[in-house]
Amino acid sequence: MKKQDIRKKYTETVTELLNQGYTIFPDTMRGSQGEIAHIDLSNGSEIVRVLLEREMCWAHLDDGFDGNVIILTVGRAAPDTRLSDNWDGDLWNNRLEHISQIKWLELTDRGEGWYTTVDEAPRIGRLRTERYSRRNTACHEELGTAFKSAALPWLRKQPRMKSCRLEDIDRVERYTERGGRRRFEITARGKRYTLR
Repeated sequence: MKKQDIRKKYTETVTELLNQGYTIFPDTMRGSQGEIAHIDLSNGSEIVRVLLEREMCWAHLDDGFDGNVIILTVGRAAPDTRLSDNWDGDLWNNRLEHISQIKWLELTDRGEGWYTTVDEAPRIGRLRTERYSRRNTACHEELGTAFKSAALPWLRKQPRMKSCRLEDIDRVERYTERGGRRRFEITARGKRYTLR
């Protein structure tokens, strides 16, 4: 899901309320409480706010999904909300009676605008954790004969190894360092060579 899909859903929600007879109610729309966007609508007897906001959540889900949560809320003004006729009314987001609410979790904070549903987030969180742990784990493995053949031309370019044969190569090992960098170590004729 992309950012434009959330914009479209926000627009559809406002359009649906306008089609139900609500009109835009600018009296309570001044100022900001840190939201992304809001629009107030009234049908003459009540005020409804369509609110789009961002919250930062650390370990939002049990699997440790961290990041921004985008929330689309349709909320009714509390019955005790007092409004004046001078265009300066305040409708507080934390005092809305929720009619409906949709949440999306932001997959990246680099500006690309990729989001997912709360239901899909646990799977993505587990996948992220797996990839991160693999990336930050150093590992070592000994490689087979095919790698010895691939290493032979490089090894022959090293000092005093021009006449090196495949049988002279004892082993080829791959090391994956923390952070994902790899190096190969070739042991031939009792010497160790490192290829990065």
